[in-house]
Amino acid sequence: MKKRLLQTLAVAAAVLTPLLFANPASALANTTFTLTSDPSTAVVDLSHITTPPLPGEPLTIHENLKDQNGQPAGSAVIACHVVAFTTTDLLLDCQATFNLLNGTISGHTAFWTFQHEYPALVLSGTGAYKGAVGTVQVLDRAPGDETYTFNLLQL
Repeated sequence: MKKRLLQTLAVAAAVLTPLLFANPASALANTTFTLTSDPSTAVVDLSHITTPPLPGEPLTIHENLKDQNGQPAGSAVIACHVVAFTTTDLLLDCQATFNLLNGTISGHTAFWTFQHEYPALVLSGTGAYKGAVGTVQVLDRAPGDETYTFNLLQL
């Protein structure tokens, strides 16, 4: 719990620091876009999950992404670890890397598998997304079948 609070505070500081200390000539850019995964190409690796699941066990998803026009937009690798479980659900802690045509976006989230819609944090980016922070709203229909709505703030 303490680690999650520290992560949240670090992201808040990363988002607010440029606003507080930016010189008036700098400009902030807000970018919103949506990507969807291609379930027909997704690879979901549950092979390391035992019954019952144990904390620390990995789960990974590799998926191709499409833009709003259905055109290829890149790929994503989502690496998760089991944090806790119930008889029907897993609490997963996940790091995601979106390898897009103009750069990469890295993010983090923790969620219960019964949740079909949840937020994630954008922690960094490269290329066209360098300096980006923000959020991603995830609509999770099934592993490998997601919609990601990005809301990025960049200097």
